[in-house]
Amino acid sequence: MAGRHVGGVYGKPWSRMVGRPIKLTPAVMARLGQVLVDAVVVEAKKDFAKQGKSPKGPEGLPDSQTFFESFHYRVVGQSTIEVYSDWPYIQQVIEGRDPYPMTWLTRASGVTVVPILKDGGEVLFRAAPLSKGEAWVHPGFARHTFVQRGLQKGRVKMAQIATEEAVRTLAGGDILR
Repeated sequence: MAGRHVGGVYGKPWSRMVGRPIKLTPAVMARLGQVLVDAVVVEAKKDFAKQGKSPKGPEGLPDSQTFFESFHYRVVGQSTIEVYSDWPYIQQVIEGRDPYPMTWLTRASGVTVVPILKDGGEVLFRAAPLSKGEAWVHPGFARHTFVQRGLQKGRVKMAQIATEEAVRTLAGGDILR
């Protein structure tokens, strides 16, 4: 599966909530995984709503539905759920990054004109700097903690689902021995 691992939750503790292991079916694991992804996306949307638009500060979260849809999960082994994102700059978004020169956007590197898309859909064309010493400086990326918060809040919801499943399992007599 493509994407970069951004977090995860071990499933064994959920299967032992009643003192003895219960069976976590693929359907239950899928439900737990989706709850975890949904919690991360909710926290990302909260961060996005708070950030505002500041052209002088570091880059925040992207204004793109594609970013929020870039999160997905996979089940590893029998009970571990890992959250992934296929957003190209997800590491910079969650770890942050200081400003840095964009040395690849220079005429010396073979780039003469750079198209810049503005909010209203207008495209500006800017001439690239001549040399690497004159390169534009990217403002960097602000560090975001929405993944950690989402995982914490997702675990609470996962506990509710695991409890429901434990009750259902006990009622059906499916306790693993």
